[in-house]
Amino acid sequence: MKKLISVLLLSAILMAACNNNKTKDATNSGDKKEANNGTGNSSNTEPSTNDILQSKNDMAKLMEEMKKMPALSTDQLKAMLPETMMDMKRSNFSVNSGMGFGVAEGSYKNEDGSKRFRVQIYDCAGTAGTAYYSMMYWGMNMEQEDENGYKKSTTFNGEKAIESYNKNNNEYGLLFPASNRLLVNVEGENTGLDSVKQAAKSLNLKVN
Repeated sequence: MKKLISVLLLSAILMAACNNNKTKDATNSGDKKEANNGTGNSSNTEPSTNDILQSKNDMAKLMEEMKKMPALSTDQLKAMLPETMMDMKRSNFSVNSGMGFGVAEGSYKNEDGSKRFRVQIYDCAGTAGTAYYSMMYWGMNMEQEDENGYKKSTTFNGEKAIESYNKNNNEYGLLFPASNRLLVNVEGENTGLDSVKQAAKSLNLKVN
């Protein structure tokens, strides 16, 4: 596992360095073109190249800050798992930092077990956590679908998120960031997508 984390970390560092170099070159080129053409703001609603580059710059800065953050304690992570979710009681939970970053997981189900929620909260501070954040979220701009379900990029709480659906067990999933350091995954079996989003919004993900 330590070797895997090292590989992920190295990949994240190389990716960040490459993106930073590309950003500088592309920004300088974009500024020159704008000056030569004398163009101003465009009425096009699609994001401009500069908007995209700015977003990448902001993400790179955030990840640099995340590397310097101290890890949350297991008590802090456990406190983010509510006793009940959408009127379902928590059936079990676990908190650990065995992969080099903190992970809290809680399971919830109704009385007859026909509906279930699962919540996973990753504290992506530090080098290992930042590498995981990069692999699982930052580079995930996608849309795929087959006979078993789909996975696609979407928006949740004003941020990019990853929405998924598994037909085999009628399970919706939502992966999204929170508090500039957390990566949160909420899955609902036989609950519907709207309930998954409501459950995600009900979480207290503030970091004190």
